[in-house]
Amino acid sequence: MVGINANWTSSLEKAGCAPNKNPNNGTTLGGYIAPSSINPTNWTRSYSRSAYIESLPPRDNLHILPQSTVIRFILADERDSSGKQIAVGVEFAASADAARTTVTVRKEVLLAGGPLGSPKILQLSGVGPKDVLEAARVDLKLELPGVGQNLQDHMVCVLKIGYTLHFPTLCRLLV
Repeated sequence: MVGINANWTSSLEKAGCAPNKNPNNGTTLGGYIAPSSINPTNWTRSYSRSAYIESLPPRDNLHILPQSTVIRFILADERDSSGKQIAVGVEFAASADAARTTVTVRKEVLLAGGPLGSPKILQLSGVGPKDVLEAARVDLKLELPGVGQNLQDHMVCVLKIGYTLHFPTLCRLLV
C-alpha cells in the first residue's frame, strides 16, 4: 500500500510507467512527485503557509488577510524610465459582495496567484489579449497575447481498489 504522500514513483515504474527525473523540462509524461505540493524532506503536504510564512520572524510590514481575495493590481498611468508599466497598488475584497479595498505599495507588487489566479488577476488588471479584455469590458493597459493561454493540466489517475489496469495502456487512453 502506498500512502497519498509517499514516493509512489517506484510503484509506477514497476507498472511500466517510466519515472520522469525532470518534469520541468517541457515533457511531463512519466511518474514524479510535484515539488510544489510535497515537502521532499518529510513527505508532508507543502503549501504557502507551511513552506514560507510559518518560518518568518514577526514583521510589522507583513499583513496576512486569509479571508480576502485580490481583485486586480493598480497600474500607474505613467511608465518608468525604461518604458515599463509600474504596479502601484492592489485592490482586494473579503468576498464578491464586500466593499473593495485598495492598498498602495512603495516598492513592488508580487503576483503569485498560481496557474489559474495569476492570469485572471493580470487580465482583470488590464494585462492580456486585447480581444479577451475588450469582450470582458476591461480597459487595456498592456497587450500581452499569451496571458491566460496554453494552460496544461497534469494527468491524474484514480482507480478503484481491486481494479487492475496496465498503466501504459491507461496513459495511451488518456493522451
